[in-house]
Amino acid sequence: MVDLEQLGRCAAGFDADLLALQEVDVGVPRSGRADQPAAVAAATGMEVVFGRAHRVRGVGKYGNALLARGPISEVEVLRLPKSAHRHEPRAAILATVHVDGSPVSVAATHLSIHRPEVHDQLATVVAALVRRPPPLVLLGDLNLLPEEVAPVVEAAGLTLVDGEPTFPAPDPRIRIDHVAIAGLTPCETKVVATPCSDHRALMVDLEQPH
Repeated sequence: MVDLEQLGRCAAGFDADLLALQEVDVGVPRSGRADQPAAVAAATGMEVVFGRAHRVRGVGKYGNALLARGPISEVEVLRLPKSAHRHEPRAAILATVHVDGSPVSVAATHLSIHRPEVHDQLATVVAALVRRPPPLVLLGDLNLLPEEVAPVVEAAGLTLVDGEPTFPAPDPRIRIDHVAIAGLTPCETKVVATPCSDHRALMVDLEQPH
């Protein structure tokens, strides 16, 4: 079971303006029926929206969370395509967040481990994001390597931010967690170990060009 106090401390320690969480539970017995996104929001003082990917045994919800230091609006939870009924349902949260008073269009997601399904899901998320006004940020666990993600996002006008490997957490060898942007400039990227995940956290500092 996730230690909610520890998770909250980790999230607060990032001091982020924007935070995406994957594989979080709301009301699921395996996690003590806790509302994990709400607990992180309380610990960080951030606004939060939860995007359900699927129900767990009919009594709880499992999915992604998007947190922001400012207001979150124009929220859409996008169901992503899957190629087999037995595959885990996946979803993305699309929203407008306000960072230092400026709106940013964001998509946060956790994609499939199955191919070619994962490629269809990435294309679906990117297509939905670019329909929104820039600047744009795509972030999440995409379960794809940089050389698989870059051509898709670049064809849509986004840039994949460089970074170090993020998985597995004890000894990262591959980078499957990504941030892609349009209309923003990356200043610094770092990968941070935490006790709360089997991935390392990918942190990116961004600025709007003047």
